[in-house]
Amino acid sequence: MKDIEVVKVIPKVLLLCFLISHSATLSAASQTLTVSTAPVRIERIIFHGNRTDEKLLRRHLPFSEGDPLGPATLKDAQRSLWDMHQFKHVQVSSSSSIEGNVEIDIIVADGWYLIPLPFFSGGSGGGRGGLVLFGRNIFRQTESIMASASSSSAGSGAALALSREKWFLSAASRRRAVTERQYADGAFSAGSGFGRPPDEKRSSRYGVVTDSYRKTSDGTSLVFGLPLTRGSSRIPELSASFGWERSELKYSDPSPRLPGDAGRHGQAFVSLKSGRGGAGSADSIGAIFGFGLADMERRLAPLPAPDFACGAQVSYYRGAVWTGSDFNYGYFLSRLDWTLTWGTHRSLSLRLAGGHGQDFPPSRLLATGHETALSGNYAREFRGSSVAGAGLAYSHPFRITRRGVWQGALFVEAARAWAGSAPGSKTGAGASFWYKFWRFPLPLGFSYTYSFDDRDLQVSAALGGRF
Repeated sequence: MKDIEVVKVIPKVLLLCFLISHSATLSAASQTLTVSTAPVRIERIIFHGNRTDEKLLRRHLPFSEGDPLGPATLKDAQRSLWDMHQFKHVQVSSSSSIEGNVEIDIIVADGWYLIPLPFFSGGSGGGRGGLVLFGRNIFRQTESIMASASSSSAGSGAALALSREKWFLSAASRRRAVTERQYADGAFSAGSGFGRPPDEKRSSRYGVVTDSYRKTSDGTSLVFGLPLTRGSSRIPELSASFGWERSELKYSDPSPRLPGDAGRHGQAFVSLKSGRGGAGSADSIGAIFGFGLADMERRLAPLPAPDFACGAQVSYYRGAVWTGSDFNYGYFLSRLDWTLTWGTHRSLSLRLAGGHGQDFPPSRLLATGHETALSGNYAREFRGSSVAGAGLAYSHPFRITRRGVWQGALFVEAARAWAGSAPGSKTGAGASFWYKFWRFPLPLGFSYTYSFDDRDLQVSAALGGRF
């Protein structure tokens, strides 16, 4: 009987042991599940190979110690460092630490340089040459220093620019002496550029000249800019600039009369810019020795999806006694840009620009050139108290390699100036072709502009300098 009772008890004991063991297994699994769902945090961030100040690099990272490690954390960090346009190489990786969190290892390759760069440009209005002394990251702050001097058949100029982290300060001086003409249809010799006006050799082909005079201008400028917002995928970048410009204007050799505004011209201005930032001094000079080419694969690969960018800028200029001017006037300028980029980095851009002011001295009238942001080169321009312009451009990279980019562009544009009851229009189209080396600022390019209203072709070419 006792044996029978023992046999009956054994299954019950085994069942009890199984239940106890299974309960422990479930408890351990539950604990394991709880640990695995706890967020893995960044314990340390370690930089390797950087000359740039580590504090500055940390400000560009989208995370810091103690933050959780997300699925896109490493890619976001790499993209942020790419956008600094500072490094030849960027590598971001993670490894587990003893405490169960992770360490972020960031390997960057940078350095510094101070190099002179010659440049030359020429065209229908003459040539211009000079030298740019350019330095970067000398003080480990990703700063850029640029000093330049240039000379042309119409004058000379010099400039100094300092920039760091979207902050910039620039000063420039310029002397220009040209013969300016006014025509019966209200047009003037083109006032932009460093060379002589392209209409100087054959002015009669553009119409009847009603006034002609020698115009000499000695000017200086000072500009300070700063970022207001850093910008993100949802919030556009916003920046501001403040400046002052002055010039001493002289006339001679009138035929038959002078404009009548000789003397001191001084103006102060404030400007607000929104959207993706334009090229700074470092980016417009180029990726010297590979600086900023860490994202080379991204530059070479076709875009995964079309990219749309827009920007806006508005500026106010004021001339008065307190700005050092003999004349009192004020005017606004505005500009809107939209750019669609797709595929093999092809792009289509639309630009609208214009301005309005009052009480202008004759030499300060707004022109169908600079103020309407026309990209072509023209022999003549129209001026008035109000201007407006639009342009459409298509850019096509023919070949992109690790050495450089061979690219072309087509554009069509138009602008109008209102001077009393006699508006004048400037219309044109053109094409540009250039080759840009990735690792050295030696762009080779030339452009053609055909003016529909003047029915003439202007040609320009450049070697070296900015791109």
